[in-house]
Amino acid sequence: MLIDMMLRWTTLAAALAAVLLTTVIYAGPCQSQTYTEAAHEKPQGLWVVNLEFFDEFQGKSLQKSGSPNATFALTSGECCPSFPDLTFDQAGNLWVPFTAEGVGVGELTRDELNTSKRVLRFHVELSLVASGAADPFLYPSTLAFDPAGDLWVAGTAPTNTLIEFTPDQLATSGNPTPASTINFSGDSTVGPSRIRFDSAGDLWIAEETLLSDDSEAAIEYTPTQITEMQMGGSPTPILTVLAGSGFFGISAITFDKSGNLWMAVPNPGIGANGVAGGIVEMFNVAGKAGTLSQPNVVITPAAISPINQSLDRPSGLAFDNQGGLWVSSNLSSDQISGSRNSTGFIVKFAANQLGASGSPVPPIVLTPNHKASNLYHPSPIIFGPTAK
Repeated sequence: MLIDMMLRWTTLAAALAAVLLTTVIYAGPCQSQTYTEAAHEKPQGLWVVNLEFFDEFQGKSLQKSGSPNATFALTSGECCPSFPDLTFDQAGNLWVPFTAEGVGVGELTRDELNTSKRVLRFHVELSLVASGAADPFLYPSTLAFDPAGDLWVAGTAPTNTLIEFTPDQLATSGNPTPASTINFSGDSTVGPSRIRFDSAGDLWIAEETLLSDDSEAAIEYTPTQITEMQMGGSPTPILTVLAGSGFFGISAITFDKSGNLWMAVPNPGIGANGVAGGIVEMFNVAGKAGTLSQPNVVITPAAISPINQSLDRPSGLAFDNQGGLWVSSNLSSDQISGSRNSTGFIVKFAANQLGASGSPVPPIVLTPNHKASNLYHPSPIIFGPTAK
């Protein structure tokens, strides 16, 4: 699954290269030891990972439907970059994995997330190519901070691998040896396309493909089990949450304020009128162990225009400070020209639409405009500090 996703990113990169503005900068968003507006008493910006670049939307652009210009649009000056995920640390600094002319993890500080700057460089850059080696020891796909401030990065190497960097290792650029490495064997069904830590410090990995019926699952490990894996053990996850079979993996996971797990689950292939579709599921996971297979809430697509549905290969999830759920779909939607293409869009479901299963019509739909630095295959999204 992870390799398939990387191949799709590579194929799509060439299409975007011709239209990207050469003066646009680079950066983006994800999730760490989670940055929240409630904790920082500051406005939130919605940060979006697009193909080869990031957008940040804030203020009035998040209050109504439309095709707003991004407040901040950032990309790399290097050829064909890929930024598969992003996260903020508790200080509000942005961390992203990248694959371009180099492979690694980079930090952009709050001062560097400034709309007045036209050239942006990483404040700290950790190379994932060991000294003297020709190839990376990890091709990163996702990253997250644990409650202690350690940064975890997952990807392929060539088997699925999870590495850890301590705060001391994040202070300066270089190619440090990871503080710990967890390798999933070549025949493992765990493919960490997304990792997140919950408020208790448990590690969540999406996804695992069950051999029994090809079901996709998110799995949870406690801090004790993480330590066991660091020592070479293979503990059984304390909880396995099944998304079901017949889907195109689990593209995003996040948690609401009550600790419930939400998963974006896209459909494989294309259906009628070019719509792929997909669903968003919620599971009450607090205090649970074993296996969960029945979601508490299932959000299914609703029509938002004559040609588009509210969920069309959903690929990113983020809650705002009012409990609204924002979902990015990276496959289709161009309501400007009235024709379908593969630009993508973002919708918001209000908090009062999330209490029961159904097909609610989102009150806010953000669609792309004609700027090269606007929404294009939006994938991971997160709320974080606004750009200056």
